[in-house]
Amino acid sequence: MKEQLKATLKTLVEIPSVSGNEQLMVKHMYTELSKYADEVTIDKLGNVYASKKGKTEGPKMMIAAHVDQIGFSVKNILANGFILFDKVGTPSDRVMTGRKVMINGNIPGVIGIKSAHLESAAEKNSIKTAKESYIDIAANSKEEVEALGIRVGDRIEFVSDFTVMQNPDYVCTKSIDNRISCALLLELFKKLDDIDFAGEIVGVATVQEETGMKGAFVSGNNVDPDYAIVIDTIPSGDTPDINTEQDLPIRLGDGPVLVVGDGIMIGLLFSFSSQKVIDQIDKASKLKDVKLQEITLIGEGYATDAARLSFAGSGIPFAMLATPRRYTHSPIELMNMNDAVGTFEILCGLVEKNGEANLDFI
Repeated sequence: MKEQLKATLKTLVEIPSVSGNEQLMVKHMYTELSKYADEVTIDKLGNVYASKKGKTEGPKMMIAAHVDQIGFSVKNILANGFILFDKVGTPSDRVMTGRKVMINGNIPGVIGIKSAHLESAAEKNSIKTAKESYIDIAANSKEEVEALGIRVGDRIEFVSDFTVMQNPDYVCTKSIDNRISCALLLELFKKLDDIDFAGEIVGVATVQEETGMKGAFVSGNNVDPDYAIVIDTIPSGDTPDINTEQDLPIRLGDGPVLVVGDGIMIGLLFSFSSQKVIDQIDKASKLKDVKLQEITLIGEGYATDAARLSFAGSGIPFAMLATPRRYTHSPIELMNMNDAVGTFEILCGLVEKNGEANLDFI
């Protein structure tokens, strides 16, 4: 399973899908899920729904993974052929300057950087923002850029090699957030025919998580499940620049993460996993003998689709299950594939025990 997940992840990270322009990933997820699901549909926003029914009656469980990624969009094309851009989501300014990018999935460029020979002392110690930066595609005029089909609003993503580290359990690339969860969803649906389960499993590939969790709210209304599992990634705190125990006690290789609570103060995007669904995850982790990390990240700038999903439909009990990764929203996100395998095993356990889920609030 580990190598299969790795191969699927490699395929998915190569598909451009900056938030709000997810068509290629939506098409891929639709095509692949159609091979294994009973029914697959796409709504007007772009969410993909894959349904698989068990042999007996039981709860409807929704498993949601977002298909979009952080990136940039074209803001203006200057007369001399340079391109100004905005952020889409929250890519880090600190890893932006001097990076290779791709526009519309097929036009290479670089985010320019002033020659080190000409930098002032202040410039050497400063971080340029997106508003101060530009993209160079080696064009000499606005007309030349436009002739390539580039226009305002076109999406831009980092270019990053898929790198297997010297320890082959570790993979470094862009968009692990959230391509690994999309890979997990695809691999789970491949497995469903081999699992004797009750009820219905609805896998949802959601859009626009990085820019407001819009797809989650719409899909929650459309599915109206008995409960939901949101699968995503989460920062790990096991690097020298983080006080791990104090600030972020999550480590690569220690297993998937049960996110008990999260929330961003601005906008009050608070989410608390349902205790009933937490109980289901605990049972599944024990059934599959998977070590589970637990965390709350309240007020730390972290939120998932759960923030919008929770009040969709008639109210959806949920829990958040995340695969840890380092170097958030950068071209060098790093993960341990064993953690993803653990997430997969827990998802399989949840499916196996779906008919036994007790979801009564009291």
